[in-house]
Amino acid sequence: MMLTLIKEQTTEEYDKIMKGKYGSMEKLEKQLEKTPTNMLYAELNNWKLLLENPEETIKVKEVIITDNLNIGENELQILNLIKNEKPKSIREIATKIKKDPANTTTKINHLAEEGLISFKKGLKNSKIPVLKYDKIEIAI
Repeated sequence: MMLTLIKEQTTEEYDKIMKGKYGSMEKLEKQLEKTPTNMLYAELNNWKLLLENPEETIKVKEVIITDNLNIGENELQILNLIKNEKPKSIREIATKIKKDPANTTTKINHLAEEGLISFKKGLKNSKIPVLKYDKIEIAI
């Protein structure tokens, strides 16, 4: 199974990530002079392009090939709910999909282990599930 994970980033988000990764555009240019690679060249060009066109977004794709991912109807329902309704807790998800909270927690933790969702800290030690990607494409 092949998963393509797609996240759209604004110029501001991409600029922050690149500054965290390379420090500055000048440092990336110096690194590219020392070690020319296609990846560094692409990142520099994307960075420049976005700064020149701040209204644009960039789609960052990550491809994962696995035989171990088990996504069924319940997991797809959970992912869809997280994306569209932005629930404030795992319990809220369980209530909305009419499933046992313990089973729902297990499924959500599995999705987090697979890297499809992450958690933000909520009220009273609750965990708020958040999709890490804007789009997930699954090829079997």
